[in-house]
Amino acid sequence: MEIRMALPRLVAALAATSFALAALATTASAAPNKPLVSGDARAAVHAGNVAIDHDDACTVGNLTGKPIAGAEFTFTGGDNQAEVTITGVPDGVTVTGVVVKGGPAYNVYLAGALGALPWTGLHAPINDSGKPAAISHWYACGVKSAEQPPGEEQPPGEEQPPGEEKPREEQPKSSERPVPTTATSTSTAVAPAGAQEAELASTGFGSPWLVGMGAALVAAGAGVLFFLRRRKA
Repeated sequence: MEIRMALPRLVAALAATSFALAALATTASAAPNKPLVSGDARAAVHAGNVAIDHDDACTVGNLTGKPIAGAEFTFTGGDNQAEVTITGVPDGVTVTGVVVKGGPAYNVYLAGALGALPWTGLHAPINDSGKPAAISHWYACGVKSAEQPPGEEQPPGEEQPPGEEKPREEQPKSSERPVPTTATSTSTAVAPAGAQEAELASTGFGSPWLVGMGAALVAAGAGVLFFLRRRKA
């Protein structure tokens, strides 16, 4: 008799418990999720997890380049700390951003928002306590400068190979031909001495025998005049 009376009460209690659990589940699912907070105006917060070995390590949050381990930087703080401060970056690297993970989310700091070094106080998103979650891990993304293979460096100035001359640049042709100018000269042309001697030789005045014959004729003429004067006397 007592068992029969207790059974309905048990069924009613189970039904009430089931109703309460269903109502609680409905209320929890209908309640909005608490928004994530980066806690830093320089950072963009993202839910979930990301790590340096993930395929999307440097594609989340508009990042570019390749992952760079935090150990390659000069910094203070870091893993298991509240924040990290970066004071130096690896040589030959252009950093595009820094990822700081902590709790159920991570912050992405783009280089443009960070500005010049040092990058101080980088931290994970804010947790339920209202403070930044402890950093579980962090890394950066960047582009390394392309290095030229040894032996292929070009000298500052390229030298012209021996025996080869650079082609001369052709001067642009003018559509108008230059007008020749005629210079009027008042100087008298002087014939060369050799030419004068050649002319004297061609007339006979340059021959010695003609000079001797002339002297003989002069002497003969003088003798004839002397003879005629004596005869008159």
